[in-house]
Amino acid sequence: MTSLHGRAALTAAALLTGGALLMSCAGTLDDDEFPPGDQGSGGTDDQGAGAGTAAGSGGGGGRTGCAEAPALVTMKCATAGCHDANSKLAGLSLAAGWENTVRGQASACGGGSMVLVPGDPDASTIYTKVTPTPPCNSRMPFGAAALSDDEIACLRDFIAALPP
Repeated sequence: MTSLHGRAALTAAALLTGGALLMSCAGTLDDDEFPPGDQGSGGTDDQGAGAGTAAGSGGGGGRTGCAEAPALVTMKCATAGCHDANSKLAGLSLAAGWENTVRGQASACGGGSMVLVPGDPDASTIYTKVTPTPPCNSRMPFGAAALSDDEIACLRDFIAALPP
């Protein structure tokens, strides 16, 4: 049995590690990288095209993605009791490496929807569930602060830049 203090220490260490990772990527969501009017409130297919120099897998020219997206999702969603490696709510683990493990995984939303469809954020429930009007059930992260517009745009750009 893990003591309450041990759990708190593990949680704190996980949060600090995730925070340090995000801090090391600081600057990639700066205003100068998102031209006015292209800060995630739209929903057009050109969103994120040529945005900054964040590493993604932009394959040849247009999109570069948002390198922080995997760490952002892990930090916000892979929490105890939600989509961590142990809880796997709705059969979904969003622990580190999720971007490789959920490709082609059926979504709990049903109707043939998939958790991650590389190159197509609007078909990816990992993206649509964090938007203000998710296609099914509640907006994620459930019971926690919603992702900011910049965080949602980052996730959208990341998925859009993934090669199909």
